[in-house]
Amino acid sequence: MPTREELVEHLWQEIINPLDDPSTLDNIVANCKRHPGGTFAEVGPAIERALAAGVSPADLCLINRSATYEAVFGTLYAIGDPGVDDNDVFGLYEILATSPSAKW
Repeated sequence: MPTREELVEHLWQEIINPLDDPSTLDNIVANCKRHPGGTFAEVGPAIERALAAGVSPADLCLINRSATYEAVFGTLYAIGDPGVDDNDVFGLYEILATSPSAKW
């Protein structure tokens, strides 16, 4: 199991920083086309519309990276306060999409 610092480094290197690469936009669009009924499938067409309207890939990447940072930060904060009973945080990602609060 990693240390706290190693986990944070992992989140930066594997989750947040890779979103600087414009190819991530192509990957999102392609995934949305493969799974048109999937989670947030409408993001692919939104990216295509933004690019067609002249928004630069770098700007879209910056927005995506910032939103991802905020999501990671908010998640880590929520795990600490209010926390989870008995620190039972393993596998939470598995129930995220099926939460009654999920909106697509």
